[in-house]
Amino acid sequence: MNNASLILLENAKSKKLEEYKLDERSISEFKDKIKEVDDETKKNLGKELFELISSKKKSSEVTDDFTNKVIELITNGADIEYQDDKKGDFSLLLCARKGFLEIAYLLLRAGANVDQVNNYLTTSTMAAARHGHKELLELLVLLGADVNAKCFDGDNALMSAKRHGQQECFDILIHAQSHLTHRNIANQSIFDIPGDLSFNLSEMPISIIPSSNNVVSFEDTQNLLDEAVKKMERIK
Repeated sequence: MNNASLILLENAKSKKLEEYKLDERSISEFKDKIKEVDDETKKNLGKELFELISSKKKSSEVTDDFTNKVIELITNGADIEYQDDKKGDFSLLLCARKGFLEIAYLLLRAGANVDQVNNYLTTSTMAAARHGHKELLELLVLLGADVNAKCFDGDNALMSAKRHGQQECFDILIHAQSHLTHRNIANQSIFDIPGDLSFNLSEMPISIIPSSNNVVSFEDTQNLLDEAVKKMERIK
């Protein structure tokens, strides 16, 4: 991928972030509305926020009143990265699992860490990929989430998407240059994990492609895919 292509991708990313009001200026303006409170109050409000999000199981339960309560807690100084004592889960991770896009958006506007992990090293990106929440995954990728982070068993988000048959999330992560050669602690690569997902490199929208400091060229990626196809044919 040449420099001109990278500039186009970076510009597309910046434009999309501005549209979502998730650019640096918009996040800063939102954070300016958050009250400064002492550490104990911040933690208590963060716990209340976490428990509030925990209390809802489906997106249909996210009503206007619920959303307004979330906004109230955030602007009153809640710790948006509060972690529970059991698994170390946090509010953004809960949203990624449940598909609470609007609530995740509020947390991200408040500056939530897109790469925060729980006790099992699970990230919000992994959770969104596993559960097929495409729009939420796109936001995380746009904000620079590490698509190659590994959980405790060595799986990354791409592997999670394949294990659970999430084609659209799989496509996003492939396009975001998730490492195809990565192996987990069981020495499995993405090609060793069962599933019928396909590689749709040419069909991804340009707006969600993030820039990368470790760019893998399209040719290199295609070569890896060709090798995988040959491997699958031998297995059959």
